[in-house]
Amino acid sequence: MSTRSLLGLVACIAAGCGKAAAPTEETAPPSTVKWEGPALTALEEWTELFGTTIPLPDRVARVTAPVEGRVQSIFSDTGSSPVVEGQRVEKGTVLVQLDPTVVQAALAKAEAGQEVTKEEQQQTQFAVELAKAEIERLKQLQAMDEKTPGGPRGLVTPIARLQAEYALKDAESKKAAAAARLAAGIKEQESLRAQLKLHTLAAPIAGRVGRILVVRGQTLSVGTPVADIIDIDDQIDVLCFVPPSLVGKLKLGQAARTGGFDAGPVATVEAEGEIVFIAEQAEPETGNFAVKVRLSNKEVHLRANRVLRIRVLTGPGKECLNIKESAIQEDDEQPTVVIVTDVKTQTNADGKEETVGIARRLKVTLGMRDRTLHQIELLAVDDPEKDPAKKWSGIIKDALFVVEGGQGLQTGDAVKLEVEVD
Repeated sequence: MSTRSLLGLVACIAAGCGKAAAPTEETAPPSTVKWEGPALTALEEWTELFGTTIPLPDRVARVTAPVEGRVQSIFSDTGSSPVVEGQRVEKGTVLVQLDPTVVQAALAKAEAGQEVTKEEQQQTQFAVELAKAEIERLKQLQAMDEKTPGGPRGLVTPIARLQAEYALKDAESKKAAAAARLAAGIKEQESLRAQLKLHTLAAPIAGRVGRILVVRGQTLSVGTPVADIIDIDDQIDVLCFVPPSLVGKLKLGQAARTGGFDAGPVATVEAEGEIVFIAEQAEPETGNFAVKVRLSNKEVHLRANRVLRIRVLTGPGKECLNIKESAIQEDDEQPTVVIVTDVKTQTNADGKEETVGIARRLKVTLGMRDRTLHQIELLAVDDPEKDPAKKWSGIIKDALFVVEGGQGLQTGDAVKLEVEVD
């Protein structure tokens, strides 16, 4: 072998000896999760609705101008305690007074004309009595004439008797006409007094006065809004529009209360009530059904036209096996859960004990969902593993479900229990 070849061999050996050993594949560290077993507790199914608070149908009234007129005063100028906006008033409290001058003048004219009609009626009565007296006089003359010796002398002619009879009929007719005019005058006065009342706009129901929409001196046309009166001190309705997919779960009398499912830790007073109305016909614009929930308003003092979230009890409480909502993964068509198997305690590299296990993703069938407790009824689980020998065959009530950190875990991933530090 030549010297050059020998040197090359030595160089190759030296280079080969200097190469580092191929690194071995490292095992991924276990994912830190929280797991717990299912609970056997009573769940209730509450369905959330959105709606707007409105007064009860018989507890709201809109005051409008029933006649045309000029605003003379707003609220009553008399009395020691004048009415103000927002104040609670009783039925009949005067809110706005329209100028009644024209109607009052017409009423005064009708009353004066009634006095004239009464005198005319008295005159017709006199005429009737006079006509009756004339007929009686003619009858007496005729009787005397018939008793006269030698035969009648013609003291009473037939024409005279006919004139007297027609004079009586005429007087009676005028008397009837005067009575009719007197009755018509009474009706006219009643009509004018009714019109006069229409110039006083009063509260038709007891309640609180809303904002006054007119000012003094303004001329109102018929139907002009003046103010609203609402009474929501005791009860208030929440008008919701429910889609067809949900309206089938609702029934009259179902319990309801205010507040959403994601209410914060701050304690609030809740109003309780029930469903009192479910529409038989959907709204033509949206296809949703109107639903009214009636709440007690004595303590919470809700105001009208406020948007609220309402919880309706659509499933009565029942005891069942359930798990936390956070354990459910609903990204796929069928919800899944992650359970932990082969749980054991071991010592880690730092010398501390830790609880570890192997993740297994299963398909799950769910039932009732309690959005208040954030628990879901667990009906069944199914292992998608095709090999029967590798399928999970444990008992649901003994399984450990991952409730935190399970997103993205697959069957076979190593996990360890998160330790809470005080």
